[in-house]
Amino acid sequence: MKKMLVYVSFFLVVAGIRAGWIARSDEEAPVMADQDIRMELEAYMEEMEFAPIEPRLDPVFEFVPGLYGLAVDFELSYQNMLSYGRFDPSLIVAKGIPYEGSSEDFRQHRIYKGNENSPYVGLLINVAWGSEELDEILDILDEHDVLASIFFEGKFADNHHEQVRDVLSRGHLIGNHSYSHPSDWLTFSYEEFEREIVLTNDILRSITNEEIIYFAPPGGAFTEDTIRAAYDQGMYTILWSADSIDWRGEPAHVLVERVMNRIEPGGLILTHPKPETVRALPEIIERVRAEGLEFRRVDEIVSGQRGE
Repeated sequence: MKKMLVYVSFFLVVAGIRAGWIARSDEEAPVMADQDIRMELEAYMEEMEFAPIEPRLDPVFEFVPGLYGLAVDFELSYQNMLSYGRFDPSLIVAKGIPYEGSSEDFRQHRIYKGNENSPYVGLLINVAWGSEELDEILDILDEHDVLASIFFEGKFADNHHEQVRDVLSRGHLIGNHSYSHPSDWLTFSYEEFEREIVLTNDILRSITNEEIIYFAPPGGAFTEDTIRAAYDQGMYTILWSADSIDWRGEPAHVLVERVMNRIEPGGLILTHPKPETVRALPEIIERVRAEGLEFRRVDEIVSGQRGE
């Protein structure tokens, strides 16, 4: 059964369309009795209310973020529906319930995915090349109303200030992907890792005027010194659970199937700005949503909020 999607901040309207509820127009919807509305709402609440889930350390996936709970405000929701004379999930008022722990306590651990009970996935784009393809990808994301997490190599960012600003202006998260994406990355000392991370943070901060707190190591490769160097800069280290392996240049349909075979709630999808990724991305987005999942930025996945 597909998971219902819920968008929550402190108080919000829970959209019913993607949850499988198709609300009819006022002209078509029959007026329901008060008791019928109450019974429908009570049944809905049994399905839609969740307790918060605490963040944890996993023996395989390291830091698994927590997930806010969800509570429906029965009286406000009921009164909303009474005014329309029908049960309608889009009229529900809900609130997020924070978990007790803090993601800050786990910052020194790697992140491969979000909480497995989450109705979200994250799209990661590591950028060290492909300026034209990145522009195309940004347009596709706009068209499909998707926000991604885009990790820039420092040298690339320093040569493409306007493109970095464009990424930011479209609402995407900007992260650090090292300064030079070196092929001998795993031979680096702590000081060399630190230099690559700090230099890139400085470049990105100068362009965006924002702090950079998410780090994606080149090739997903790391040593203890890599993780420590990122942590010492106050950063989370982000990896992935579904790798498109698009750098090989395989056809788009191969990338789509590879990603979809690894899709799960909370999953993090790794891509790069490559021509075949541009072709594959619309189908990936559509098929992920057909699984009842929605796209969220890494910061939202790490915090575990059910928010937009």
